[in-house]
Amino acid sequence: MTDLLIRNALGLDGKRWTISVERDRITRIVEGSKGPGGADIEIDAEHLLVMPGLCNAHTHAPMSLLRGVGEDMDLGRWLNERIWPLEARMGDRHLKAGMALGCLEMVRTGTTLFNDMYFREGMLARTVADAGLRAVLGEGFMDLNDEGKREEAIERTLASCKVIERLRDPRINGAIAPHSVYTVSKEGLEWCADEARSRACSLHVHLSETASEVKDCIARWGRSPTALLADLGALGQRTVAAHCVHLSPEDIGLLSSTGTSVSHQPSSNMKLSVGGQLPYPSLKASGTRCCLGTDSAASNNSLDMFLAMRAASHLCRHGWGAASITTREVLDMATVNGYRALGLDGGEIRVGALADIILLDTGHHSMVPGNDLVSNAVHSASGDAVRYSIINGKVVMDDGKVMNEAEVKREAAMMALDLLGGDLDG
Repeated sequence: MTDLLIRNALGLDGKRWTISVERDRITRIVEGSKGPGGADIEIDAEHLLVMPGLCNAHTHAPMSLLRGVGEDMDLGRWLNERIWPLEARMGDRHLKAGMALGCLEMVRTGTTLFNDMYFREGMLARTVADAGLRAVLGEGFMDLNDEGKREEAIERTLASCKVIERLRDPRINGAIAPHSVYTVSKEGLEWCADEARSRACSLHVHLSETASEVKDCIARWGRSPTALLADLGALGQRTVAAHCVHLSPEDIGLLSSTGTSVSHQPSSNMKLSVGGQLPYPSLKASGTRCCLGTDSAASNNSLDMFLAMRAASHLCRHGWGAASITTREVLDMATVNGYRALGLDGGEIRVGALADIILLDTGHHSMVPGNDLVSNAVHSASGDAVRYSIINGKVVMDDGKVMNEAEVKREAAMMALDLLGGDLDG
């Protein structure tokens, strides 16, 4: 018996499709409304558009609690004056509330997989599991060139990985997540590279986000951040490098030759004025896989990947010309490219793929008229057009309804007030 049947959905190709799901996989796709009977759950999708679930390839989901904090600052001031001092005060309850809120927003806006870097990720894995999402969770590793801090970061990382492994949830994997070349020592970066290799897991790192990061790295080590990571063995097919907006041609060659994936966060980069732009045409020409993320809801104010797609498309065309990126390429960045970067067989409506599927309301104002459905998804839709989120074959949002939504929002508001004391700017 089929576990889930999505009947007569409109595809991005303009045709009608009926999709069968068994357990966690898409098992059958037939054109039209005919399909097997006897499904445990059947969705009448006549007024719905079916598309792959979105992958948020770089975020810090618990920072949803800090939405609206540190406005009108560049990255350096934002981190040092507002974010890091507040993060130092965050306890377990704050972290859980922020993660639950982030997961709620992602489920509601069509994200089915996210790549997270934050603190106490082992503890937070249960919150993610309860929300029904698929995730790769990396304990943020920072040692600030201090040997004692490095040992503590190693202990936290290993403990987080162990808790995630014990959870035995097929949707949730651990990762190694060195923050950056400016917050992690060479010894720390080398340990992270070795540990990710021995575990055969993802390595998640910020890379070349600002010009000062590149300048300081060259002054200290005689090479760019990309070259330094390459020397230390931290680049490779399991590495996702976030930002990459200050790259030289030599850097792009290293990313391409090592098979490293790049995650682009256009809205966060623009808002925090990082002074650079992802060189997408050069990365594409080199064969480097590019995916897409939101960064945190503190630096972007939104985890809506539809808005990230629009920003990525428009920013690229603004910088490199109207032909520099196609609408389909942007959609691939937000779906299949992210899944492949994280080593997962999903992000596509295809027999055998993971059953991570979203359904959008074709009557939503952003989807009318349906002259070009791919264009609508990338350039006009927002997450509020999503009606169903199906993750690992399970309906996590059912016709706009998400379990425990009111409770999650209430707890997040209370914990934000507790953390901030009602003061967003002081």
